[in-house]
Amino acid sequence: MTLGPQLVRTALAVRRHPTASRAELKAFQDAQLRRLVVHAYESVPYYRKLFDRHRLHPRHIRGTVDLDLIPISSKQDYQGRTASDLITRGMDQAKLLSVHTNGSTGEPLIVRRTWEEQGFNMMFRERSWRAFGLGLNELTATVGQRKPPDPKDKKILGRALQAIGIHQRLRLDGMQPPEEIARQLAALQPQMLVGIPGMLCLVADYLMASGRQDIRPRILVTGGEVLTPLMRQRLHNAFGVEPLQTYASHEFPLMGWECRQTGEMHTCDDAVIVEVIKGGRPAGPGEDGEVVVTNLHAYAMPFIRYRLADVVTRGNESCGCGQPFSTVRAIQGRMIDYFPLPDGRLVHPYEILRLIPRVDAWIRQYHLLQDRPDRIVMQVVPSETSVPELQQLIAQAVAPLIGPGIDFQVRVVDAIPPGPGGKRRHSCSLVASAYAGIKS
Repeated sequence: MTLGPQLVRTALAVRRHPTASRAELKAFQDAQLRRLVVHAYESVPYYRKLFDRHRLHPRHIRGTVDLDLIPISSKQDYQGRTASDLITRGMDQAKLLSVHTNGSTGEPLIVRRTWEEQGFNMMFRERSWRAFGLGLNELTATVGQRKPPDPKDKKILGRALQAIGIHQRLRLDGMQPPEEIARQLAALQPQMLVGIPGMLCLVADYLMASGRQDIRPRILVTGGEVLTPLMRQRLHNAFGVEPLQTYASHEFPLMGWECRQTGEMHTCDDAVIVEVIKGGRPAGPGEDGEVVVTNLHAYAMPFIRYRLADVVTRGNESCGCGQPFSTVRAIQGRMIDYFPLPDGRLVHPYEILRLIPRVDAWIRQYHLLQDRPDRIVMQVVPSETSVPELQQLIAQAVAPLIGPGIDFQVRVVDAIPPGPGGKRRHSCSLVASAYAGIKS
């Protein structure tokens, strides 16, 4: 399949959509969905078998109104298939870009795409950065995981933008000591700083501890993991600017970006279809639900109604800022991170964190672990000398939420190691895997 002309058409649409009507954006979304479904049925063995098994045909899918006719797929469904079952027939696997997910949830996956599809991803990301206020010739520094370049990634669009000064981007290794990252940032003085919240917070802690105020990006963008209220405050204090959040994954490189006017997150409706499902039905505005996503521009390896195992709060059909994009109000985290208690309740870690705001300054880093149904351990790296009274205060504050019979411990540790890829999982339940199919 040749996507060159489609790349041009999509580029023009991407530029137009922020000022389009909601009806125009929905029409684009429906047309892309129909095209994708036909392709997947005709050319991808996994989806042909899935559709046939459920007596479904592309003609049944008129648009998003019929999306719920398509069965939901999960990462487990993909992991049980060969690459030839998941990618378009006739495509040379050796020429596809391969992106290895970090497997921070214990479920690694190889995502394959063409360089043209990578170009789509870049266009949507660049648009979000323009929405944040980044100028055409301003410098962006990204703090993240350094990976060896894929020789199959032609990066034609990126090199062209770099050559004419439109796309000035440097990537720093977030696994370096925070003082070294700070040194490089001070020398670069980027107008926009992008990074994983956990990595940026280590730099922020170093800057605050040393009293430095010499790194002042005009725009601060986070992504790759949930930006908690505690992290948001630490980053604001250290860099002097309010962080802006993006929502993405390896399967769906950009699903949303924070609106500077409303604080809600614009859903990237012309790149993906984001469904928020609660108890088997679409969640309403303000309701939490699990995320099911369709990538409208993934043809080499389609993702249609793919369960991400994330939980978000659904926003309005269109943003209050006047742009036609739908919104997400909050990203709560992964479904498997809920703590299943013996009495049948599911408690999300952020419900626990909301109960302890009075000791935020004492907690530099934390990790919540449920190692058995009746015990939750909160590991804390303190920002100052350990104070037993604060540990007791946290336990007392959490007790009414979790109820009697649950052992909640606060343990002070020297360090909490990052997970694969540098991501820091702030919570983990060793007993939640049995509850992974539970709906909110």
